[in-house]
Amino acid sequence: MNKDQFLSQLRRSLASLREAERQEILYDYEEHFRMGLADGKSEEEIAQSLGNPRVIGNAYRIDAMLDEPPEGGRVTTVAVLRAVFASISLTLLNLIFVVGPFAGLVGVLAGLWAAAVAVLGSGIAIMLQPFLPIPVQMGDVPLTNGPFAVFTGLGTGALGLLACIGMVVLSRWFFRGVAAYIKFNARIVTGAIR
Repeated sequence: MNKDQFLSQLRRSLASLREAERQEILYDYEEHFRMGLADGKSEEEIAQSLGNPRVIGNAYRIDAMLDEPPEGGRVTTVAVLRAVFASISLTLLNLIFVVGPFAGLVGVLAGLWAAAVAVLGSGIAIMLQPFLPIPVQMGDVPLTNGPFAVFTGLGTGALGLLACIGMVVLSRWFFRGVAAYIKFNARIVTGAIR
């Protein structure tokens, strides 16, 4: 592949980026060709050393998805999901090394959320029990004593509320970590990190 073919494929791969960013990237790769030709390399050797222009373009698109969040300056869950599936296009191995662990960790996160919400709901149900006509027992102790049920429910509900707050923080860390990993993975695949 010669210089024109390489840059043409790279330009097509970068079509979804902003014009200024696309021109800067293309200028950088033209500079690689200029420097390589000055060192006595052929265009084909330079293109081969740079890698696949489609993969390079996909890596820049993934970086753009995660670097420029649409609202509020945060990386959104949707942006992370798009980046995960865009990273699959970089290599087939990413199907194993990105999507598999991502799905497993999302399952764990969903399970932890379900547990936190269940503890919060249990606390509310225990607090409301004295006002309901349904008899409930906690082990061998019947919850017919109003103050006992209210305070037990408050304690359980507070624990559930703390668990939900913790899950909000854990979810933010998780999606930030996934975004950082995807950017790192894209740089490895394109050869930016050797």
